[in-house]
Order: sequence, then C-alpha cells, then structure tokens
Amino acid sequence: MKRIGLGLLVLIILYSVYYDLTIGTLPNGLESTSTQPVEEVTHTDTFMTSDIEETTSEITEPYVEVMVEPGYTVLSIVEHLHEGIVPFPASIQEVIFDFKELNQGLEPEMIQIGETYKFPYYANQ
Repeated sequence: MKRIGLGLLVLIILYSVYYDLTIGTLPNGLESTSTQPVEEVTHTDTFMTSDIEETTSEITEPYVEVMVEPGYTVLSIVEHLHEGIVPFPASIQEVIFDFKELNQGLEPEMIQIGETYKFPYYANQ
C-alpha cells in the first residue's frame, strides 16, 4: 500500500512540474486582468502597430507608448510588441540601451506601475 501511495505521489509531482514548465501557473501580466470598463482603460494593453509613433526630433527610433501594469517588464513588453517575429530583431543590450535613450536615461528596473513609457519598436530590422 505504501508503494502505491508513493508511486501516486511521484506521478503527481512529475505532472505538476511538467504542467508548470509547459503551460505555467503564473500570469505573465500581458493579458488584461482589470475589471475596469473598456471606456475607462486608455492606452493600456494596446500593443497594436497602429500605435507606433515616429518622431522627427532627436529620437529617430520608432516607439510605442505603453502604460505599465503589474507583472510587466521592459523585455516582456518589447517581446510582446514583436510577437510572431522570429528571430527577435534586437539583442537585450540594444533593447535596454534604446529604452534608456527614449526615456531620458531611466533604468529599466525603475519603471513604475501605472506610468506610461516609450518602448522601442524594431519594425524595419
């Protein structure tokens, strides 16, 4: 009886590990989990290419302005903007450098929930 119980416990643990690694249980923060009505949400989770703004002043990189919500990181937002583009068009170092350049030297670790930032968009690379 102990062997059957131990065998079932091992199977449950293996299945749990498999499920966490393939599907995951934690939200990635890129889906809208807000209960606000659609009318009140402005420029949140709008990762459409129609939101890309090119500037003609000192910043020559195209960018997308995104409001940061819990769970967002600079890399997760930039990867979501380029979803479906394989291989990813820029290195992590380039993304960090461009983010700092677009946001007056702000470190990626210092982004705040609820604030809007400019994220690089590498459409033409």
